[in-house]
Amino acid sequence: MTAPRARAASNRHGSPTARRLLAATRAEIRTAWRYGVVGLAVGLALLWSLALLALPPSGAQRLLPLLLVVDTAGFGALIAVALALFERVERTDAARGVTPLRPWETVAARVTVLTVLAVAMAVPMTLASGVPVGPGAFAAIAGGVAMTSVLLVGTCLALGSGAATLPGAFLRVVPGVVPLIVAPVLHLSEAVRTPALFLVPSTAAAELLRVGATGGAPAYPSAPWALVWGTAGAVGACAWAARGMNPPIGAPRGRPVFRRGPEPGARTGPGAAGVGAAFSGRARRRSQLLSCVRFDLSAGRGDPLLPVVLFAPALLALLIRVGHPPVSAFVRDSYGFDLASVAPVVFAALILLHVPLIAGSVVALRLMEDVDDRTLLVLRASPLPLYWYVGYRSGLAWLLSLVGLAAAVPLSGLAPPLSAGLAVSVAVAAAAAPLLVLTVTSTASNKVEALVVVKAVAALSVLLPVLAWTLPAPVTWVLLAVPPGWGLFALPGLPVPELPPVAVLLGGLLWTLALCVAAARRTGARLQL
Repeated sequence: MTAPRARAASNRHGSPTARRLLAATRAEIRTAWRYGVVGLAVGLALLWSLALLALPPSGAQRLLPLLLVVDTAGFGALIAVALALFERVERTDAARGVTPLRPWETVAARVTVLTVLAVAMAVPMTLASGVPVGPGAFAAIAGGVAMTSVLLVGTCLALGSGAATLPGAFLRVVPGVVPLIVAPVLHLSEAVRTPALFLVPSTAAAELLRVGATGGAPAYPSAPWALVWGTAGAVGACAWAARGMNPPIGAPRGRPVFRRGPEPGARTGPGAAGVGAAFSGRARRRSQLLSCVRFDLSAGRGDPLLPVVLFAPALLALLIRVGHPPVSAFVRDSYGFDLASVAPVVFAALILLHVPLIAGSVVALRLMEDVDDRTLLVLRASPLPLYWYVGYRSGLAWLLSLVGLAAAVPLSGLAPPLSAGLAVSVAVAAAAAPLLVLTVTSTASNKVEALVVVKAVAALSVLLPVLAWTLPAPVTWVLLAVPPGWGLFALPGLPVPELPPVAVLLGGLLWTLALCVAAARRTGARLQL
């Protein structure tokens, strides 16, 4: 082929960098579709749009920027980390290392796909809120969501992809993500009015969302310059993430990459070596339950499972107890709305249904780590039957949920006075934790799919009390189809049809038990228990 023809062919197919980016983006799209990430985005967009439609237009328009920052823009942050950890187990990172694909191209493709999904989710939510959307307003909202998404996804990849487990990655991510969310929330709510908040790059993106949703002018003359700082922060976060992908994604320099299967030294704590130690020697002569407890205690030295589940509910309750009075006073003075009138909704969403979600999510993700790392193959050669192990994990989630609720309910300061209804609500809500574990194991094949299921359940749990408050009484009967919804019928203060506490207790527990049995049977078929 002559030189002109070669150049023409090269121009038709683009530069090598463009071809690699296109190929990486196509691979990320297929991955997002295969693991249900696209379906989750569609479902969450529908749920939040319906919630915004149920609110008065003025309230929906005020809530929209906050909801986009807190939830929608960060949609793909933890999913990106889960993909990185799963690729390490599947050795996809090693395969990618022998291709011409460069680390920054991989990060760019992943961030682009997840950001496009976040922006797509924002479109129906914006329409549902009643915001007058013109070309300028839509561009501002889309730009704000995109900038926040790039910041959060890049930061989470940089901080979390080197962790040994997904719960461990969450703990690494929190210190970097909290400022990126808190500063925009303070700015949007006008709880803190100072240009110093723009030192956090995500505040510039929040200002874009505010201008797009309200049509107002920038809050400060320096706000346009903050967009430059926000863009630089987004680029820096992605560059930071790409730096950690060489060596293979998720493995920092000098740290061995975890390998598939129960290889010696492959994983500390909950890995294959820990299981072998837990069920060897004297442990074989102990009961199966004590063997499980010993394994968890020995694995917990290097894994944050137990500290997270034990301390998170109490910490959450203390934060609500301290923060709710000033937040309530600010909302009343600034927006004329008394949060005390919806205290049962706040309590139900943030404590009653959230604590079992924390326990069930962490235990379920821990179990899926064992599935991905082939730890269950080692258990097949141990005296412990696999169905015992899954049952123990489910029971542990229930116990941790009860302990967490026992601490969080009185500490939160929002709980109604102690009564039979409150006790029944706590008992029924705690039963949702083992159901979540079994739901994840019965529907997910790896930690990425497990995280998708957890995020969907979390969104539904938050919306249940809101639906119970806003929907008319006859429609709230559909909450009986959702296991945690049973507890709301016994919680004092919610405008739902009154049912006797005994009926709620028996109905909720029996319905949850029936779903647990169905999920356990499906889990047994999937894992061949």
